[in-house]
Amino acid sequence: MRRQIFSFLFIFITLFFQAQSVIVKGVARDTTKTRNFVHITVNDTLRKYREMATKAKIRNGDAYLELTKNKDLVTRADSLGNYTIKAKLTDTLYFAKYKHYTQKYKVEDIIKNKIKVQLVPEPCVPYVACEEKIPSQFYIFIGEKIAMNFKEDPYYCNAMSLDMGGFECIYRIKEKVYGGYPKDTIEFKAYDHYGSPAFGKYKNVLLFVSEYCGKLYHEKYQFYDLFKTKDGRWASPGDPYKNDQFLKEKTVEAQKMEFGEDAWVDLSKMVKNEKEKYVPPYYKVVGDKAFPLMGNYVDDLVKAKANGVLKGRSIKLDRN
Repeated sequence: MRRQIFSFLFIFITLFFQAQSVIVKGVARDTTKTRNFVHITVNDTLRKYREMATKAKIRNGDAYLELTKNKDLVTRADSLGNYTIKAKLTDTLYFAKYKHYTQKYKVEDIIKNKIKVQLVPEPCVPYVACEEKIPSQFYIFIGEKIAMNFKEDPYYCNAMSLDMGGFECIYRIKEKVYGGYPKDTIEFKAYDHYGSPAFGKYKNVLLFVSEYCGKLYHEKYQFYDLFKTKDGRWASPGDPYKNDQFLKEKTVEAQKMEFGEDAWVDLSKMVKNEKEKYVPPYYKVVGDKAFPLMGNYVDDLVKAKANGVLKGRSIKLDRN
C-alpha cells in the first residue's frame, strides 16, 4: 500500500513540475546574418489560430494581433540570436523566419541538450535589377477585369521584396487611349502596399501600364473608375484628383454631367474616411447610396495624370 502511495506521489510530483513554467534562454540564428529576426512561438499557437480562424471564417484581426503581443506565446531573437521565453517543459518551441525552414524542439530537450537553433533558408535565385529608369513603352486603356491573382515573388538571394509579391492581372481592352497596345487583352503585374489593388473593385477602369525591361507593370495606384454617361461617353465620377489629394498643381476641374443609371456607389460597408470622397458637390447622397453629379471625360483624366503624377515620375506623353 505504501509503495502504491509513493508511486502515486512520484507521478503526481513529476507531472506537477512538468506543468510548471520555466524560463527558457537560448540562441536562434539564420544563415543570412539576421536579415530578418527569428520568431519563436510556443506550440505553434499563431499558425494554429490562423488555420482555425480560416476554417471557421472568423475575421478578427484584433484577436490575432493580441496573440502576437502575448509574450507568453511569442517572442523573437535579438540581433545576436539570443531569446528568452517562458514555457512548460512539455511545450514545444517553433522557430520560424520568412523563407526559412521551420524547426521545432521540446523545451525539455532545448534545456537538457543546450540546443542552438540554426535555421536553413529555402533555395533562392539571384535578383537581376532592371536598369531602365523610365518605361520603354507606356499604355493607357479602358479595361475590364478578366482575372487578378496574387503571386508571391521569388525568394531572392541578394534582395528583399517589399510587398512579398504582386498581382498578376489579365484585362480585356475595351478602348485603347494611348500607346496602341497591339492585342485586345493585356497581362501585367500590379504591386500594392495596402493589399489587393483598389482598381480591381471596379468593372471598368482607366489604367496606366508601363513596360520595363520587357515586362509590363501597372503604374502604382494610378487608375480611374469609369462609367458611361447618358450621352454614351466614358467618364469618371467625382474629383479628378480623388486619389491624388496631396498633389499641388491641379490643372483639371470636374464638370457637371449626367451619368447612366448604374453609376452609383454603395456606402453601406464603407468606413468614415472612405465616405469622405463621396460628398457634394461631386455626389448626391441618398441613404447608403451616392449618385455622381460631376466628373471628367477620359481626355481630361489623362491630362490630369500627365500634368501630375506621371510628370512627377518622369513619364512624358507624346501628344502628337
